[in-house]
Amino acid sequence: MTIPLLRTKLGRPALRSEIVSRPHLIEKLDSGLHRKLSLISAPAGFGKTTLLNEWAARCRTSVAWVTLDKADNDPARFWAYVVAALQTVDIYVGDVVQYTFPSPRVPPVESSLTPLLNQLSEVPHPFALVLDDYHTIDARPIHEGLTFLLDHLPPRMHLVVATRVDPPLPIARLRGRGQLTSLYQADLRFTPQEAADFLHRVMELDLDAEDIAALERRTEGWITGLQMAALSMRSHDDISSFVRAFTGSHRYILDYLADEVLGQEPDGVRRFLLQTSILDRLTAPLCDAVVEEAVVDEHPSGSQAMLEYLDRNNLFVVALDDERRWYRYHRLFADLLRRRLRRDRPDLVPQLHRRASEWHQQNDTLTEAVSHTLSARDFERAARLIEAAAWEMLTRGELTTLSEWLDALPEDLTRARPRLTILRAWALALTGQWQAAEPLLSPIDKGQVPGELEAVRAFLAGHRADMSPAAKLWPRVVELSQEALESLPEDKWFSRSVAALMLGTAYWNMGDLSAARRAMTEAIALTEESDQTYLTLLAMSSLGQLQEIQGLLHQGVENHRRALALASRPGPRPAPNASFAHIGIAEVLYEWNDLDGALTHALAGIELSDQGGRTGYLLAGNVVLARVHQAQGDVALALEVIQKAERVASGYRSSFLYRKAEMDALRARLWARQGNLSAASRWAEEHRLSPNDELHLSAECEVEQLGVAGALIDMDKPAAALDLLERLLQAAEETQRMKGLIRILMLQALAFRAQDDPSNALSALERALSLAEPEGYMRTFLDERVPMAQLLRQALSQGIAPNYAARLLAAFDAEPEPTPSAVDALIEPLTERELEVLRLIVAGLSNQDIADELFIAVSTVKSHINHIYGKLGVENRVQAINRVRSLQLL
Repeated sequence: MTIPLLRTKLGRPALRSEIVSRPHLIEKLDSGLHRKLSLISAPAGFGKTTLLNEWAARCRTSVAWVTLDKADNDPARFWAYVVAALQTVDIYVGDVVQYTFPSPRVPPVESSLTPLLNQLSEVPHPFALVLDDYHTIDARPIHEGLTFLLDHLPPRMHLVVATRVDPPLPIARLRGRGQLTSLYQADLRFTPQEAADFLHRVMELDLDAEDIAALERRTEGWITGLQMAALSMRSHDDISSFVRAFTGSHRYILDYLADEVLGQEPDGVRRFLLQTSILDRLTAPLCDAVVEEAVVDEHPSGSQAMLEYLDRNNLFVVALDDERRWYRYHRLFADLLRRRLRRDRPDLVPQLHRRASEWHQQNDTLTEAVSHTLSARDFERAARLIEAAAWEMLTRGELTTLSEWLDALPEDLTRARPRLTILRAWALALTGQWQAAEPLLSPIDKGQVPGELEAVRAFLAGHRADMSPAAKLWPRVVELSQEALESLPEDKWFSRSVAALMLGTAYWNMGDLSAARRAMTEAIALTEESDQTYLTLLAMSSLGQLQEIQGLLHQGVENHRRALALASRPGPRPAPNASFAHIGIAEVLYEWNDLDGALTHALAGIELSDQGGRTGYLLAGNVVLARVHQAQGDVALALEVIQKAERVASGYRSSFLYRKAEMDALRARLWARQGNLSAASRWAEEHRLSPNDELHLSAECEVEQLGVAGALIDMDKPAAALDLLERLLQAAEETQRMKGLIRILMLQALAFRAQDDPSNALSALERALSLAEPEGYMRTFLDERVPMAQLLRQALSQGIAPNYAARLLAAFDAEPEPTPSAVDALIEPLTERELEVLRLIVAGLSNQDIADELFIAVSTVKSHINHIYGKLGVENRVQAINRVRSLQLL
């Protein structure tokens, strides 16, 4: 679901014809377009917006514009407005900033904004983004996000920030690097010539040069001060006396001139100004609903006539669209009017806010309705409105706004309405504040909120289980999720969707894949019905992966293709969530030996995972990529891909256990095939389960132990491998993990072959082939190279799965020759100690230095060096170093 946006905040204010042009400032802004940031920082009333508006109207570069206000302190809302504004300069900039279900393990700024930056870098023409009234933003995550944006700003993009105070952005750093253009109060003041032009032409006053000079000095070029003074002068015959009396600071000038300006207007206009000052944006129907009837009756056309009068007479209103249907007051003038309203009619303020709230509710702008109701301190009504609006806000990720609303309510009211407490718990849970969320739920009677309590508790329990995979907390997640789904009403789609997802996740982690599959299917239906695309993609991806693990490759790839179509639906550039689908398709295509297709989808998935901060899928994509390189005969490149993926995975102690285990197991097999048996052996012994160790039914345990078993076979330890495989076989059959079962049987066949037991080898292979043939498994067998080819020839000779065996053997014949690795090129592989000595030789150490470094005798060093020379086929150090470099051995 998308965040509802006010279109009037996404365009430049309508440009008046009677402005004072400021070409020297526009030229300065133009000259700074090659830099990263233009900062216009000055107090209220110095013409920041007017200047930027004129510059944007004349600028040859495309300009996107956002007018900010306090409500935009919610990161989801802020970035939604930014993206919507950027779409006005390039329609292909998609809504890719993700704030739904944020992960504390992925830096939110990078994971949210990287996809946006990647898309912005593809915009083919220069463009600028204007953020007006940035001083209304005080949310630290937004400042951090904008800093990240500036640090990685695409070369064709320029950022413009207009603010009353310098924001907490890296201004000093940008200035020091020549990446900043700045305009401050001293730059924006009207010069005497500009003041004269403004007073004569814009305000239509006939003043002599002396009075103009005096006004300019008194106001210090403050544009709003000049405007207020000019409006006041209209009722004074003796202009010179007025100018002489015009003294004091800006605050006192403002109060004085406000009295003057308001005092000149008819009672109806004055009352209209005061009573509509509570509105951030004004349109005639809204003003009609808010102001007292007597005010509207003074004009036959009601509020529309009033707004047009204010616009004509330059009374501090800014038109927000070309049709002049929507306006706003100048910020400074609005503050003054509100202060005057609270002073003169404090009893009227709550009534005005209540009327505004009712109008907004009737016009389906619930965010504004809630804000006005809170301002009216009508907390009971605010609570009802929040309950009505909050569930969609949770899905859209407007968690900051929701939390602020809930914080504004009296605590006793929140306690008396359990749904408000549930909403607060969801807001905390979805932003990673699990410990703060849990205590809120204890006092709630679950009968008051059927299913809601269990749904949020299931989410929290799932997090705890995810962070502590050995704690066996998943059955509790199942219990809570089931109770939630049984108790929740049909229209509670958010909680039902999350409960279904948690139920599927829990079953999966418990090894009950059939139950997980049913839960994920229900989650897809629920999320599709409620238009929650992110959750739908997550459920589709999980279901596709489950089907693959169950051996249902065709169903799995079809599910992934459905997800890819959904993720790509908004436009030609798929959202980062399409990474789920691309990786799933790549895994199946690899198994079907479609290496080109697997490579294409893996690379697409890796790129999108990187953009969206999807670390688990980034690891999965790199595993597929490494497998493709291995299948193409380049083991060294496959290991390099794994090494890069390992760096990505470092620091994540949970959530990606399956992918980490898959990556580690593949690396061990690659080591063995590269001849580095000692490294493969060490890994296998470190991760090998002993007979007394409990065998978990999790998918990550299975894939890890399959890697161990394969390494044991590579190290010629078939008996140990068979003992482990027997335990894995029982677990795979119990959990119906067909993919693992096929691989277990295939490895058993290889282990029996290594024991010279052809009967059992062919028996295990026959069962593996019978299970694999319907879904077309290929690489599971092809990756075992020569030993498997020999077994398949024996199977074919005995009539075992003849068509399938023949097809696999034909694929073996088409396999490329492996690219010789550095180790393969040696006469005999170097031992670990010899590699240590060789590194020190290349570093230039003498024999004595090497002996001291390794705490061994010099004679031992010489012995190692002789062995190294023999294996490298060289006679001296120079030749050895050259040989190492040519082979890229180290």
